[in-house]
Amino acid sequence: MCIRDRGRVLPEFCLSLCLEGGGHLETQAGQQQILAGDAFLFRPGEWHRHRPNPATGWVNLWIHFNGNLPLAWLRDEAFQLNGNRPKITDKELFQSQFERLVETIETNPQLNSAAISWQAIGLLSHFVVDVRVADQAAGRKLGGIARRASEFIMNHTHTTIGVAEVAAHVGCGRRTLEARFKEYTGRTVLEEIQQCRVARAKSLLMETDIPLKQIVHRAGFQSREHMRLVFKKLLGVTPGSIRRASHDTEDE
Repeated sequence: MCIRDRGRVLPEFCLSLCLEGGGHLETQAGQQQILAGDAFLFRPGEWHRHRPNPATGWVNLWIHFNGNLPLAWLRDEAFQLNGNRPKITDKELFQSQFERLVETIETNPQLNSAAISWQAIGLLSHFVVDVRVADQAAGRKLGGIARRASEFIMNHTHTTIGVAEVAAHVGCGRRTLEARFKEYTGRTVLEEIQQCRVARAKSLLMETDIPLKQIVHRAGFQSREHMRLVFKKLLGVTPGSIRRASHDTEDE
């Protein structure tokens, strides 16, 4: 274990369960609140720090462990939970498993290691399953927000919508929308708006004879120069060059 930036880095795994009180857990993924009944995991080499609430303090159960099985799970990304803390589905069962394991270790330190290992595997399996459930739930929520945002953008790029309008439509804050949209699609909301506008304008350029100045407004661009700049940025060509290539005209 080493101290770094007033936090810690452990050479092994550490699983903890908050029994009473609460506090805050901080890792490189960010900070989150810990309440009674929450379990959280530190991985080998992961910087973290956790602080009890000054008003309530906290009472925790914890175990350190290592070995081929948890390391294999780590390589399989079973422990790759954003934020370290899943929602434990059966807190009473999990606490009972945890307390029994800790009691076995404390009262029978010479007990056959295989017996302790089996108890630990049961506890970790419970935790890992809940990690998977939490990830899937987060993915569905994330995907739902990004999907609704994308649909709104596709249906409104002919207007002068911006990120604020998209956030209002999906019912979340701008920062939340930006973070979840980026995580799910790999693009920012503005990039998605621009790509949809370019696609709409490109289709009108290639398939109609509508003048450029009208396409500017039908695709939701602020001006002809704005459309030209976005086309150059995303496609490397101007709207006029696309029109000429598809119509063989000099409309620029």
